Amino acid sequence: MTTIYTSTDSHNDNYPQFSNAIQERFASFSDKPLFMTSAAEGLFDVFLENLPEHARQHYTCRCCKQFIERFGGLVHINENGEMVSVLWDESETPKFFSKSVKAMKRSILNSRVTGMFISSERVLGTPSSGGWSHMSVELPRANVFNNRLKTAGQEMAEKKEDFRILIAGLLAYPIEAVDQALALLQSESLYRGDRYVGIAQWIKELHEMRENAKNSRIRDNITWLAVATAPNGFCHIKSSMIGTLLDDIVSGYDTDSIVRRFADKMNPATFQRSQTAPSQGNIQQAEKIVEKLGIANSLLRRYATIEEIPQFIWKGKEVTKKPVSKSSGVFGNIKPRSNAEESTNVNGLVLPKTVMTFDKFQRTVMPTADSIEVLVDNANRLMALVTATDETAPNILQWDNTFSWYYHGGIDGEIKRRVESQGGKYENNEIRCSLIWENYTDLDLHVITPNREHIYYGDRYGRCGGNLDIDMNAGGRTSLTPVENIRWSNGKAREGRYQFYVYNFSERGNGITPFKVELEVNGKVFTFNSSLQDSQKINAFEFNYIKGQTPTISGTNYSSVDAWDISVNGFVKVQGITESPNLWGEKKATNAGHHVFFLLEGCKDTSEGKGRGFFTETLQPELREVRKTLEAYTANTPIEGAEDATACGVGYSKDSEWNLIMKVTTGNSTRLIKIDRWD
Repeated sequence: MTTIYTSTDSHNDNYPQFSNAIQERFASFSDKPLFMTSAAEGLFDVFLENLPEHARQHYTCRCCKQFIERFGGLVHINENGEMVSVLWDESETPKFFSKSVKAMKRSILNSRVTGMFISSERVLGTPSSGGWSHMSVELPRANVFNNRLKTAGQEMAEKKEDFRILIAGLLAYPIEAVDQALALLQSESLYRGDRYVGIAQWIKELHEMRENAKNSRIRDNITWLAVATAPNGFCHIKSSMIGTLLDDIVSGYDTDSIVRRFADKMNPATFQRSQTAPSQGNIQQAEKIVEKLGIANSLLRRYATIEEIPQFIWKGKEVTKKPVSKSSGVFGNIKPRSNAEESTNVNGLVLPKTVMTFDKFQRTVMPTADSIEVLVDNANRLMALVTATDETAPNILQWDNTFSWYYHGGIDGEIKRRVESQGGKYENNEIRCSLIWENYTDLDLHVITPNREHIYYGDRYGRCGGNLDIDMNAGGRTSLTPVENIRWSNGKAREGRYQFYVYNFSERGNGITPFKVELEVNGKVFTFNSSLQDSQKINAFEFNYIKGQTPTISGTNYSSVDAWDISVNGFVKVQGITESPNLWGEKKATNAGHHVFFLLEGCKDTSEGKGRGFFTETLQPELREVRKTLEAYTANTPIEGAEDATACGVGYSKDSEWNLIMKVTTGNSTRLIKIDRWD
């Protein structure tokens, strides 16, 4: 005779206490990474078989069966790689269910992790139905997956792929190679390499933990925990910059070659940027993603004002909102920078110059400084802070604010870096013209001099004193980051007519190659941007040169530092000093570099700023797949509010030499200080 099981029987079994025990145990793990295991299949049978026989029919419940089969095998992985059941603990379970719980836990701990558990549902299970209570637990709201671009299932599939890719990377690069990479990165010999120290340390520690694992199951668990907790991009070792560094190390390149190849790959003009236009499909996909994320207004950018900057290292006592005359002040129009390098005369007094690092300056001088002026002697250092036009739109950047930045000379003075890395002379020239582009195409820089000499790859040294000191992508010398450089040392240039042009000698790209030309005449910098097909040529600059005078350039397709409203080779008052926005606040995005910005009085970029509203490598990860479209968008969209910009100035990176001259006044004392580097 079958006995009917009643709600009273359930209470006698202490089922309510059993249900509460499950919920309390899960709550203690629910904010941690959770994982699925192979034990889920057949786990409900284990539960039933270990209950008292007379109660099994009652607990053959569809809702509880679904709960145990879907969620019963969930585990957390501790730092030692050991699995811990997040639902079952016989020590906290009523005696009636303890045998079942112990058996299920044993089955789970003998299984293997099969993937991460991610849910878009807050309540797991069915709390009640038909007048009966059932097993269920609840996720904290912060742990519920909520992404408008993909489902929880797609996210779990991606984590499983991350696990596979991470294993492949660890097998490809032994710990000895990682140690060598870490040593190079920490030595600061790799260009912008400090941003990869973190991932190198992470890979090394993961290697060590896996090597110390007792068995393959623990080793896999350690790897799964790494996948769950890794910063974005860390699992994809082979396809990242750390992977290209490790490839060179494993391939046996010498240190000099590794350093040079790393610098080429880290070129800010091409790093993580598409070199081709977006397809129609890419544009349509981008439209869908932008619509789903609701970020159409987030893409609109405007120039920032100094009043909006939330965090300063130092701020002047008074912030002047209106531009002042360029000639105001004792140092308003200092001439050559060579004079400033030796000494500066103030009211008949010669001020000595002290050399120190910025770190020391920040600790010892800045706290008591009443006013600071900087010598603006390098146009490539000019920078501007940019922010979102719509303050209510979602943030699209990797850090917790809407501010970004750009440099006049590129994101990090790219032309200077290329010229000097190839052995050319970038500074201290009377006239210099440099050409850069981004593929294997053989572009050539030519100049017709005042005495009608033709300096180019076929005749590199002119009797007029000029010479082509770098010629690339010809005669087997190929690079994806080429540069060419024609220059006249100080005092060597002749007066008269100069004509600089670019010729596409051999197109090796996609049919057309964009390029940039930078002309410097007596410290005044002009830039020209265009593109060429095979066998085409175009004039970049044509002008009459008179010693000591700024040339008038023929044509209009160029820009110069005049757009920044300050005098180059003169001292300008600092309104405030701040770090780059990726370092503001508690959650710092150090992978975007370390920069210090000196915001200058009256400085603003009055050009449209196309292509600089944002850089795709700084955007949030979900936008990476449509970066071609976003690059095309920002390249054709001006930055708004140029006339109102007050958060512009000069910037310096941790990755390069500074050689910054400052005039610091404290009380009645004024002195010159040269900052040679970050620290």
